[in-house]
Amino acid sequence: MDTKNKHHIEIVYTFPKDKLDEFKDMSVRQRLMWLEEANLFINKTIGFKKRAITDTRFEGIEDR
Repeated sequence: MDTKNKHHIEIVYTFPKDKLDEFKDMSVRQRLMWLEEANLFINKTIGFKKRAITDTRFEGIEDR
């Protein structure tokens, strides 16, 4: 458990096998673009402050 944060939150998202197969067949460039788009969406949707609850890399970053 994270000693800095008393409330440890873990989020798990599962993908069906067909989605994993689709991702597997993407080129490295396509995978990176997909990840970048997903991160942009998450950051715009919940913001850095809320994202820091589950990912300490975002602690102290202010939403723009």
